[in-house]
Amino acid sequence: MRLYTNRRLQLGLAILYPLLLGLFLTAFSSAFWVTTLITMLVYCALWKNIGYVLFSNALLLVMSALLWVTERDYMHMGSVEETREWLPFAYILYGVMCLIPPLILVPLRNFLLRMEDRRR
Repeated sequence: MRLYTNRRLQLGLAILYPLLLGLFLTAFSSAFWVTTLITMLVYCALWKNIGYVLFSNALLLVMSALLWVTERDYMHMGSVEETREWLPFAYILYGVMCLIPPLILVPLRNFLLRMEDRRR
């Protein structure tokens, strides 16, 4: 499978993940968690290993922290001072819903692909 052996493609997909989620946040703000979960599940089939999962999510964390710090009445959420109380909860919720599942699903997919290759 060239998808998993092409390093440039994997790096491009890893960089595209936070950009897609940022786009979904601005375009589908009412259904953001649903689109995030669907995108995460699709990417579980595209990521090669845990390294790319962590790289994509680290980029997403940096991007979201920069957006939060520079936020100026973004999506009518108020100022940075008003969002400080719920931001740690949002990061915990993201970790539980969007980071832990890929850390389980990607190695499971790799294991199943290796088992299938051994049968051949």
